[in-house]
Amino acid sequence: MNGGFVMKKGLFKYRVTVFALLIFLFEGSYSFAQKKDVFIPKSSRQVIHGRVTDENGKPLIAQIQIWHYPLTPVVFSYGESDIKGRTDNLISMSYTTDEGYFSVKVPPDTISFLVSKGPEWSLVDRQFIIKEKEFNGIEVNVTLKKLYDFEKLGWYAGDVHHHSIFSDGYQTPSEVARAMKGVGLSWGILSDHNSDEGINEWTANETKDFIPIHGCEITTEPSDISNENGYGHMNQSFIENINVKDPEEPNIWARARLDGHEDVQVMIDLTHRQNGLIAINHPYSAWDWSGRYKSWGKVKNFDAIEIWNGEPPHCITMNEWDTNHVNINTWAVHSWFAYLNEGNKISGIAGSDCHDIYGVNAYPKGQFYWTTTTGNPRTYAHLEEFSPEAIQKSVRNGNLFVTSTFGPLLLVTVNGKIPGEVVKVAKDGKMNIKVDILANRKLLKTENGVRLIFNGELIKRLATDSTLTFSRNISFAAEKDGWIVVEAFGQWPMYAITNAVYIDYPPYDDIFSKTWKDPAECGRWNEFLNHPEKYVPDGPTSFKDMKDSSGNAK
Repeated sequence: MNGGFVMKKGLFKYRVTVFALLIFLFEGSYSFAQKKDVFIPKSSRQVIHGRVTDENGKPLIAQIQIWHYPLTPVVFSYGESDIKGRTDNLISMSYTTDEGYFSVKVPPDTISFLVSKGPEWSLVDRQFIIKEKEFNGIEVNVTLKKLYDFEKLGWYAGDVHHHSIFSDGYQTPSEVARAMKGVGLSWGILSDHNSDEGINEWTANETKDFIPIHGCEITTEPSDISNENGYGHMNQSFIENINVKDPEEPNIWARARLDGHEDVQVMIDLTHRQNGLIAINHPYSAWDWSGRYKSWGKVKNFDAIEIWNGEPPHCITMNEWDTNHVNINTWAVHSWFAYLNEGNKISGIAGSDCHDIYGVNAYPKGQFYWTTTTGNPRTYAHLEEFSPEAIQKSVRNGNLFVTSTFGPLLLVTVNGKIPGEVVKVAKDGKMNIKVDILANRKLLKTENGVRLIFNGELIKRLATDSTLTFSRNISFAAEKDGWIVVEAFGQWPMYAITNAVYIDYPPYDDIFSKTWKDPAECGRWNEFLNHPEKYVPDGPTSFKDMKDSSGNAK
């Protein structure tokens, strides 16, 4: 590792002395008395190094994050104004080698050192005080424990939205695949903007424990005759070919210049003709741009809505770069609820939209541990077998729950049925809802830690404590057809939400609409900053309560 010079504290100190001696011999202008004050360039930094293994000593690919501690508000430059202050709390993000080794440079400061592999594994979170001109190497060997094996339960984690160098990402498809493995994912969709030129490299990364899936993010722009500022972004997945309007256009950003909503419908129909799935990506935005979805009520038959891209829904978030101070994912969740209430069977998915696996060019940046890096957030799919076909079936049917890279893990059944399935209840409407939460960080001590939602209305709050697990059976009686979704909250940014379990009340087999139905009010969502009515209030999770923020750190 770096020639081995950081493996022990004393070794590098010895080599610095040798280096000073060599300077003396070649230039003859240094005395031995100066060796205790060896010049260290300002760019030089202390190094934390070591190895990450599991409980049996097997090396792990894991993610290493270095953050300033405590977290402070960050500043941004608007226009030509000077930047004065910290612009990012994240110092670095990296991944261990195949043999589990890592070596990261850290600045003189108090820092947080995080080692993680997703919510099924234990999490290491330590603070170090790095002094000026400290340069002797700090060896930290880490053991991560597999706390929960969700694959044995049929649940496999994936990232449905990721970019590479073949559009505006910063890494190759192979580097993306390796990062996904490092954060505990079993499958992923590469969705470059209007391009699948990296697909051969991407699919070559398939192994017995990782499935790369062919995707593309249709990225629209207005044509010369269009009245809209683009029509939004849509993810195609499980496809053979991309369905942009002009695939031969050398400029990828001009391949989906659409004339109107009818072109959006064509993209949806062409995706389905090749048995693919199509999702509406990040439908809302804090600024008006072509990526904001503008075809609500104008098209039909999309398969999913990306309800989580960025900060967790129903959580208190505020970013200085977001001058409107809105949680756009909360709006996306309520759009999904509105379509479910019309009898449409639509999946809710979560994707990282990661462009940089090392976090440098990621967002949002604020006073919290959060960035849109690989697998954050992520989608768990329940599979009958580990195959691309099973993943597609699960995503199509909504056999899913979504969570952050910090968890929690959320298992919900209604009368034994998992999300995406239909429960036929008797005339009394009685059902048993079983909720299990599993985490690698303590949950919140709150009366509002778990919430049950029926047909878009909050029907039950459950208290959680400062524990790693939660289990409860809840009785509920429905009086009509509908659907149930469960949310779980934890310390920021812990949040999870299931897909819908569908409730079929007598008479049976009429729960889903026979034709596509749009919510009556959806047309106005196409206007900037208009959104569905928010029936479910925010939960207890707030970045302001983070123990590592400057206002709360002890």
